[in-house]
Amino acid sequence: MAELATDAASGQFLGLRSRQEDALIAQFPEGGLPGLAVLSDGMGGHDDGDLASRILVSEMFAELYLAAARASSQGDPGFRTALDSANARLKQHIDAECISADTGGTLVALRVDTAGLRWLSVGDSPLYLFRDGALRRLNVLHSMGAQLDLMSERGAITPEAARTHPHRHCLTSAVTGQSVPLVDCPAEAMALEPGDIVLLASDGLNVLDEGEIAQILRRRPATDSAALTRALLAAVESKKADQQDNVSLVVIRMLLCPRTELSRRARSFAVKWPRLGMDGLAGLVPLKRRAGQ
Repeated sequence: MAELATDAASGQFLGLRSRQEDALIAQFPEGGLPGLAVLSDGMGGHDDGDLASRILVSEMFAELYLAAARASSQGDPGFRTALDSANARLKQHIDAECISADTGGTLVALRVDTAGLRWLSVGDSPLYLFRDGALRRLNVLHSMGAQLDLMSERGAITPEAARTHPHRHCLTSAVTGQSVPLVDCPAEAMALEPGDIVLLASDGLNVLDEGEIAQILRRRPATDSAALTRALLAAVESKKADQQDNVSLVVIRMLLCPRTELSRRARSFAVKWPRLGMDGLAGLVPLKRRAGQ
């Protein structure tokens, strides 16, 4: 497997909300591995959703960072332990009446290491992989919207009914300090390749459909992650959607490690210009020096 490096960036857009209820932390030190990212979307319309998302993200990231420091680069990332810790920390704040009991948030944490991409997901914040010009959602979305779309695909309801259903945005799982009903956390890492783009977002990005997101990424194949982040946020803003939700993004481009790329070029040069033996050297004609040199 080729040795990979990362180019990662993050960004946020307030939308038409009065406060930012998304929280995120991303760390990809100098493009090295392992890299970590955690995103939470505070439950919209609930008191203290912004505080809940910050608690969840800070606790989850701290636990994953310590786990990465303790274990090898391909070891267990500790997602389940970190989720339990973040959920317990939120409950402590609720029990102490520091924040409202009627709050919580979605949570997506990912780790990119030499084995590939690993993640844990609760709620409806999407995680995408863009590869070879195609966009694919990786995580299971815990929302009525996902279930309504499935019903539409099976012909149980019309696409229009699924799109406009009043309960479409209701979550079927979230982190609230209580038992977490549904968790998406694959046991095996997903192998990544040079040129892959991993996109983690809050559901405010949903104002763009997957075709529009793919088109933005497809149009800029060699663009750095910061420019891709700006392009996606600009596309959201240009929609001027009514009641636009907060949007948070983490964009991670997978690159060949500079050492691997240098080695590849050296091998290519060696194939084109094989080492000459003595017979080969005898056939070379030395260049004449210019007069006076």
